[in-house]
Amino acid sequence: MENTNSNDFKSEASFVVKDSPDKKIAGSHIEKENNAQPKAKDSRQKRTAAQFKTVFSTIPGRILTFRLSRKMWLSGIGGFIFAILIGLVVRASYHNVDTYYLRSAAGAVEIWQGTFSPTGKRRILIMPGAQTPSEIKNVYAREEVFPLAFNFYTQKADALMEVPGMPDFIGIKSYLNRALSFATTEELRQTAHARINQIDRMILFYKADVAASKGTRAGLEAALNYLDQVAALNPDDIETETIKKKKASIRELLNTL
Repeated sequence: MENTNSNDFKSEASFVVKDSPDKKIAGSHIEKENNAQPKAKDSRQKRTAAQFKTVFSTIPGRILTFRLSRKMWLSGIGGFIFAILIGLVVRASYHNVDTYYLRSAAGAVEIWQGTFSPTGKRRILIMPGAQTPSEIKNVYAREEVFPLAFNFYTQKADALMEVPGMPDFIGIKSYLNRALSFATTEELRQTAHARINQIDRMILFYKADVAASKGTRAGLEAALNYLDQVAALNPDDIETETIKKKKASIRELLNTL
């Protein structure tokens, strides 16, 4: 009798223990943990997959950036080399402009000058009858060939002065102005200016004589004006004395009118 009750009590106690609230709470926590583990695993897998996807998705962009950077670098190098080549061509062109050449052809000496290009040249002067230098070099400097042209034109002017009769003052002055354009030193420029002033004085003396020969007051006054212009062109002592005598003679004629 007592044993039966005891067994029943144990069965009830065991049932009570199994169905106690603490057991249910513990079971619910275990169940939640068991349910959470697959979810956490799935989340980690998704994050890992997303990271791999991000990494692999950026690879084409990195490759494209590398290709663009390389292309820009090569373009920069090419542009730099092109700029250097242009600079060398410009420098050679400037140097060629300052280069001169002499050629002998058909009894004349020709002066050629380099153009603004690495090797181009053009003829700037033909000097018929000019003497060819004993030794013609491959290239010349400006200071070597310009005096040849200066002497050529001054000799042409001297030749016109020796022509019998009335000198060709216009032609003489034209040759002297051309010679002046080839003067490379101050001494040569002064020589050319002195010769030009001499021609101008001769022209003015001639005009003064023509005006005075008219014998009228207007002609005599014009002659005095021409003589004043002669005095302003640095005449030498002989010409200065000639100017004084002519002016005195013209004034005497004016007093008689």
